[in-house]
Amino acid sequence: MMRDTPHRPYSVFVSGPAAPGLTVPAPRPPSASVAATSLGVASLLMEQLLDHSPAVVTHSLRVARHAARVASRLPGDPWRGRESEVYAAALVHDVGKINEPLDILLAARPLTAIEYACIKDHPFHGVALVRRYAAVSPLLEDAAWGHHEWWDGSGYPRRLAGAEIPAIARLVSLVDAFDAMCENRPYRAGMTPAVALLEIERGAGTQFDPSLVDIVLRHNLLRDG
Repeated sequence: MMRDTPHRPYSVFVSGPAAPGLTVPAPRPPSASVAATSLGVASLLMEQLLDHSPAVVTHSLRVARHAARVASRLPGDPWRGRESEVYAAALVHDVGKINEPLDILLAARPLTAIEYACIKDHPFHGVALVRRYAAVSPLLEDAAWGHHEWWDGSGYPRRLAGAEIPAIARLVSLVDAFDAMCENRPYRAGMTPAVALLEIERGAGTQFDPSLVDIVLRHNLLRDG
């Protein structure tokens, strides 16, 4: 079982594609210390989550790599200089699941309505964990809060809509959904990247930022999965 996955050193969580570029209008240029602190905190939180659910950590690593890769390829390189912050933010998006029961996280079937209501609390838990640490990038909190918000305002937990949703959360939302659709689950087979991208396209303007979807599809930013 996944609980037997060997404990991994911090370096596992901050290696890989060095979160190439994402930059949203920022109130201050991020310092190297903010980036380093953000990566360190994200790594620490992943170490803690690994003890609870290795599967969530594995998913989070993929989401961070997807987010970094997409961000680095966006026209105009809007996240230039904040690569590490993007990677760290995507890495911690699901960290609040450390407080969710394992029988829900490891359920070999679709969740019941009650279980789904419980899992919907994980953004609150994630933000609370991130806020314990000083001098981290605000992108971490934004990703933890907002990765289940929908463009049309029907998401959770705050029912934000459109540009109210932080840009990092819009990016993480898209790549998180893509990875979840491609992942094999005990109760269903994962989609191919091509099929998952069709689902992303269908969600443009409802679940996802339509401009971001358009860019991802036109430039094949997730075509290789």
